[in-house]
Amino acid sequence: MSQKGGMPEWGEDLIKKLDAFLYEKPTRNVMETIDSFFEQAKVPKQIPVDVAETEQEWIVRVDLPGLKKDQIQLRIVGNQITIMVDHLEETEQHEDSYHYYHKERRQHRNQRTVTLPYAVDKKTAKASFQNGVLEIRGPKTEKDNGSIMID
Repeated sequence: MSQKGGMPEWGEDLIKKLDAFLYEKPTRNVMETIDSFFEQAKVPKQIPVDVAETEQEWIVRVDLPGLKKDQIQLRIVGNQITIMVDHLEETEQHEDSYHYYHKERRQHRNQRTVTLPYAVDKKTAKASFQNGVLEIRGPKTEKDNGSIMID
């Protein structure tokens, strides 16, 4: 083990590598890498929801492209509907000529609660899912203001 100027060669090599790591401009910084990951996730930060009403009913439409019905859950409490999404995406690539194999999994969970001006009756509300659009409908009912009559 030779020393140069009081420091072993491996120490000088380590310091050179550390200097290069800290001071040379990388081709891609950490924040760009993180941003790229989230851009590729393809899941919106907030689930897009439209709420409408007709004379007789309220309608909630939710755009959920690329999802299957079994990845969606609904919870109803009072006048609130919570839409929960659990999306697992798996990708696999094979290239036999290069002996290349790549497998990746991503899981995304998201939820959104919609508050309606009407109480939601679980017995009369209906939900359907077609072509990436979840539609929940129910009849308009009197809003319960939470008060009771005094005898």
